[in-house]
Amino acid sequence: MKKNRFITGYSGLRALAVIGVILYHLDPNSFMGGYLGVPIFFVLSGYLVTDHMMNSYVQTGSYDNKHFYLSRIKRLYPQLITVLWLSAAYIFVFQRNLLAKLNQIVLANLLNVYNFWQIGNGQSYFERFASNESPFTNLWTMSIEGQFYIVWPIIIYLLVKLVRKKKNIFWILFGLSLASAIEMAVLYLLRFDINRIYYGTDTRFFSLGLGAVLALIWPIAQLNPHVRKKDTLILDIMGLVSFRNHDDVVLF
Repeated sequence: MKKNRFITGYSGLRALAVIGVILYHLDPNSFMGGYLGVPIFFVLSGYLVTDHMMNSYVQTGSYDNKHFYLSRIKRLYPQLITVLWLSAAYIFVFQRNLLAKLNQIVLANLLNVYNFWQIGNGQSYFERFASNESPFTNLWTMSIEGQFYIVWPIIIYLLVKLVRKKKNIFWILFGLSLASAIEMAVLYLLRFDINRIYYGTDTRFFSLGLGAVLALIWPIAQLNPHVRKKDTLILDIMGLVSFRNHDDVVLF
């Protein structure tokens, strides 16, 4: 099977997403759109994972789900366990006020359900700057990623085997993504708990889903490797302009 070629802009997008989140943490009032780095990560994950799977199905008619699961475990869990262990050790020694439910937090992260734990325990993302910020707060994104990695190979397998046509798969995934985005908007308008909306896997799926949709209509194998400098310049300018809103506030 032909390997996917490296996309040079991918690392740049990841870097911009990280910078946006960092700036938002440093000064949320000035960099109000910094948290948008999170859906950027989700879109990239949905795109790359789906592209890899669909390319394998197109080339060989199958996909090695076992290898995918093992590779995700080897790639993610060593870093996750390290962060959990070091953070727990720091809390135990220097910040004992955060010891409450520490065992639950660690277990929820290991099981990739920490975002649900945060919803159930009333953990606020937007009020965490006031005092006693937990070092685990932002691990909710890894739980959603973990849930995605668990179920997505199964979903893609079922779609490929039962739906078959890429066009129909596209519309199914697009419909699910649209439903997720609409659910987020409706829950917000109905004044549901903002943290339920922010942490929810169902309300966050649209980012992953849109990435998957892009993989279907714009697979890496079909991207033009020879982009004209003129087109590159136009895209770069558009990207720079999009960093600012009408109030001239950076919105990474």
